[in-house]
Amino acid sequence: MAAPEPLSLAGGAGEEAPEDDEDEAEAEDPERSAGAGGGRSGGGSGECQVQGPDSPLLPQGKKFMGDLQPDGRIVWQETGQVFNSPSAWATHCKKLVNPAKKSGCGWASVKYKGQKLDKYKAAWLRRHQLHMPAAAVDETPPTEAMPSGKRVENKVRVPVRYCMLGSRDSARNPHTLVEVTSFAAVNKFQPFNVAVSSNVLFLLDFHSHLTRSEVVGYLGGRWDTNSQMLTVLRAFPCRSRLGDTDTAAVIEEEIYQSLFLRGLSLVGWYHSHPHSPALPSLQDIDTQMDYQLRLQGSSNGFQPCLALLCSPYYSGNPGPESKIAPFWVMPPPEQRPSDYGIPMDVEMGYVQDSFLTNDIMHEMMLLVEFYKGAPDLVRFQEPWDQEHTYLDKLKISLTSRMPKDQGLCHALEQVYGALKQGS
Repeated sequence: MAAPEPLSLAGGAGEEAPEDDEDEAEAEDPERSAGAGGGRSGGGSGECQVQGPDSPLLPQGKKFMGDLQPDGRIVWQETGQVFNSPSAWATHCKKLVNPAKKSGCGWASVKYKGQKLDKYKAAWLRRHQLHMPAAAVDETPPTEAMPSGKRVENKVRVPVRYCMLGSRDSARNPHTLVEVTSFAAVNKFQPFNVAVSSNVLFLLDFHSHLTRSEVVGYLGGRWDTNSQMLTVLRAFPCRSRLGDTDTAAVIEEEIYQSLFLRGLSLVGWYHSHPHSPALPSLQDIDTQMDYQLRLQGSSNGFQPCLALLCSPYYSGNPGPESKIAPFWVMPPPEQRPSDYGIPMDVEMGYVQDSFLTNDIMHEMMLLVEFYKGAPDLVRFQEPWDQEHTYLDKLKISLTSRMPKDQGLCHALEQVYGALKQGS
């Protein structure tokens, strides 16, 4: 069966789709019953794309993948949320980029086969000689816009082996997860050693737990050419939304200043897959390869760049603790330059810090404040499983990354209290 055409949110960082006040209630409550819509048929898969800032260390784009169901509703693959209409989906996606966003017209924001849905709607209305006001509520999508006969189901991001990828294919889903390869499997040694501070994993894990959306941040540390040791000493969360170039620029400047004042170098980045395995996607592989080249610069000396992936809510994790996994990308073989880079499994040592620093506590409170009231904020008072709330799950996950001196536990309770209030 031929692959379905993609559905995409029109307009990246530089183009904003027209707005109206339609579907505001649906955007606030995306899983509300569809009600009597009738006449919807077909199915397909779609993607909602919001461009990331043009930054040397932030991913260049962010895509939201959804399944178009036969009744016209859209299921977001990442969380399983159900949206009643294109506008509800578009509004939700835009709010993830800009929480102040009020609404968005899905018919003018979502593309199918390269055309905005309002074009299909206008053609359908002309065919049936109907007229609707410009601010009409989303109703039945035109049947010619949907491929028929496709059984729609919630897709699980099943990882593929690198050897199954072959050459690059523009039709391949950039969110395809790829299993990492061990250096032993390709008869090579890991070209550098890694030691990661417990405070890095603590803050990274905390950041990843706060939202159902993916997060990103920087890693600061030092590279010792004599011992070939990369020491990761500090995580720097990006308190900005992908696509929000103004805020991203300010946050990046703060991070670079913080790196300089601490005498640290930029040594990598981190990223979350909230509900998927801690494995790199094709997009992550390309991003990491680009970062490695950027950090390398014009110098001939080798300097590694490390990527850390965190999976806080993946159902396949053995327990409440997040899975945090490092990876590095080996360039494809010279005889196959059009292949993807090879995601390599990296062994890393763990160094337990003596105590949580005040700046980490401050950063945690800034993160709580940043995500407060956002539509993708995790509701920490709700049950995560039969025995634990989401807050319980967070605390358990952070326990394994605690410092030796836990005298700041009372301060952590203040952070947890703010989380309860914010969600």
